Amino acid sequence: MKYYLTELHAHTKHSDGDFTTHELLDAALAFGYDAIVITDHNTTAPLEEVKTWDSNELVILSGMEWTTFFGHLLVIGARKVVDWRKATIETIDSSLEEIKAAGGLTGIAHPFSIGSPMCTGCHWDFHVQDYSLIDFIEVWNRLNPDEDFRSQQAYEMWVDLLNQGFRISCSAGRDWHRQEDESDTTALTYVGASADHADALLANLKKGNYYITLGPKIHLSMKQAGKTYVMGDELRVGDSTLKITLEPTEQAKLKAFNFVGEYLVVWQNDQIIACETIEEGIEKALSLELVPGYLRIEIFGRGKGHSNKRLVISNPFYIGKA
Repeated sequence: MKYYLTELHAHTKHSDGDFTTHELLDAALAFGYDAIVITDHNTTAPLEEVKTWDSNELVILSGMEWTTFFGHLLVIGARKVVDWRKATIETIDSSLEEIKAAGGLTGIAHPFSIGSPMCTGCHWDFHVQDYSLIDFIEVWNRLNPDEDFRSQQAYEMWVDLLNQGFRISCSAGRDWHRQEDESDTTALTYVGASADHADALLANLKKGNYYITLGPKIHLSMKQAGKTYVMGDELRVGDSTLKITLEPTEQAKLKAFNFVGEYLVVWQNDQIIACETIEEGIEKALSLELVPGYLRIEIFGRGKGHSNKRLVISNPFYIGKA
């Protein structure tokens, strides 16, 4: 299985971006993306222009950013456009159900962004009754997310929902509107798939087989009873082995920030069950006793002149009761 560098949140001139559709796709290739979701505000107009782009080196997924008075919702891969205008603060669940019926994935964009009067609707205010209807939360948004306190708020929201028993993923969204300054960091999302086509990526996004990073890459799996499991899979209680290899970033711009992973933290439910040093290029194997709930990992290290920075966040493995 390969992990594809994928941008889940990008805009063109069809909403509030500076790029034409072709300029965005050219910029994505130049950056090193393997796949991109175009999520213009309340429109899928760029998809017609995608058909005239003369390259097949990039997997392009359909998307839209629902832009409402009560929050922004990323909708990916839906077979039809669901009317965002019908969603009210108390009835969002019925809209989410309609998106799911159309085969779409749902993700809360920048949930703790500044709201009114600076950016009406940017803050997530919808009263979701059933968070199983949400596939992911954008934990890292826009530029320099490691320096933004709103990232910590979004991270805590995600973890709280995991601890409540919801199977929900975290994502990084560049929220790409224009070319940024070279001094700005950009978080990355790596999506696992067995083939580089839209259906395979969508299936793994739905499963939760992806991780987010400020640069370093990981190879992560769980072994149990002779089988190999990836993020989003369900294991059973009992003995297992976590295997992880850390690699330096391959993205040219991010190399300048010298992010280096130094230690690994393993979370099982709301408890840290392991904290180990880690070195690039050396596989680490940890024997673990799994209990019902979830298990996930984080990598901490140094970069941008700081230490103990959270550099990588995996999505969970889930553990059934028996």
